[in-house]
Amino acid sequence: MKAIQMMEFYNMMNDNRHLLIADLRKLEFFEQKQIRGSFCIQNDVSMMTSHIEKHDTNAKKNEEKYHTQPIRRMVIVNDDYQKIEQEAQLIKDLIQSFKMNEYKIYYLKTSVDAFLDKYPFYTFSKTILQNYENLDNNEDQQKVLFAYSQFPQQLQENKLYLGSNLNANSKKQLDALQIKTIIDLKKYEPDAQLSSWKKEQYNYINYPISEGGEQFIDFYQITDLIESQDAPILLCCPDGYSITSVVAIGYLMTLKKQNFNISSLKVFQIRGNTTVNKQLYSQILSYDPKTIVNKIIQQQLVQQ
Repeated sequence: MKAIQMMEFYNMMNDNRHLLIADLRKLEFFEQKQIRGSFCIQNDVSMMTSHIEKHDTNAKKNEEKYHTQPIRRMVIVNDDYQKIEQEAQLIKDLIQSFKMNEYKIYYLKTSVDAFLDKYPFYTFSKTILQNYENLDNNEDQQKVLFAYSQFPQQLQENKLYLGSNLNANSKKQLDALQIKTIIDLKKYEPDAQLSSWKKEQYNYINYPISEGGEQFIDFYQITDLIESQDAPILLCCPDGYSITSVVAIGYLMTLKKQNFNISSLKVFQIRGNTTVNKQLYSQILSYDPKTIVNKIIQQQLVQQ
C-alpha cells in the first residue's frame, strides 16, 4: 500500500478513472459523515459486492468514453491513518476475497474529518443520500449533484488548478476552491461577449493561445504571470486538457528548471490522460528552459 496526501486523493477523484474509496470506520460514524462515493467495509458483504461491481461497470464505460487505459484503484480511509497500517492484513484478506488482486491500493495519510474539512463539498451522510432519492428538488439533491461535478485538478496545492471553461463558468466551484484568478487560454472571436461577472468578481485574464499551433508560446511570460498571483489560480481551456496540459508542462519546466520527461509525467499522472494539442505539444518537445536562460545571460553579458 502507498500512502497519499489529500491533494493526490482529491486529484484522483477528478481524473475520470476508476476509484473505490473504502472506509474502515464503524458503520454508525460512516452514516453520520462520509466521503462522496465511499463505501463502508463494516457493511454487509452483498452491499459491498454490489458497490464494487457498479464501479467496475462505470469504469469500463469511462475507459471507452475517454480512451484511457484500464486501471483499478482503491483508497482506504479511516479516522486515524495509523490504524490502516495496523490493519494491513485485514485489507489484504478483503482484496483476495473479492478477487481484486489487480487493484492498486492506497491509503489516505490523514483522517476522514481532515479531508472533509478541506473539501467540505465532498461531505455526504446517510440522510443526505436518502433525501437525494426523493423526487422533490431539494437542497440535498443539489449537494449531491455538485459533489459529483467535475472539479479542476491541482498542479500545486492551493495555488494552481487545471481545468476547463466549464469550471471557469461555475462560480460555485470557484468559490468552493477559493480561486481568485482565472487565466483563460481560449482564443475568442473579436466580437465575442464574455461574462461580465468574471471580470467584476475575479481577476480574469484572457491569455489567448491558438489551437492551430502557429503561435509561439512564451512559457517564461506565462510562468511570471502565474507566479505574480497571490491567491489560487484556475488555468483553463475549452476542453480542459489540450492546451492547459501543454502550458502546465511548460510552466513546470520553467519554474523548476527540470526536463520534459519529469514535467510531463507529473502533469499526465495528475490529469489521468495524455490529451494534448499536437501542434502546441511539438513546441514543448523542443523547449529547454536551461538553454534559454543561458542565452539570456550571454546576451546580457554582451550588452554590458
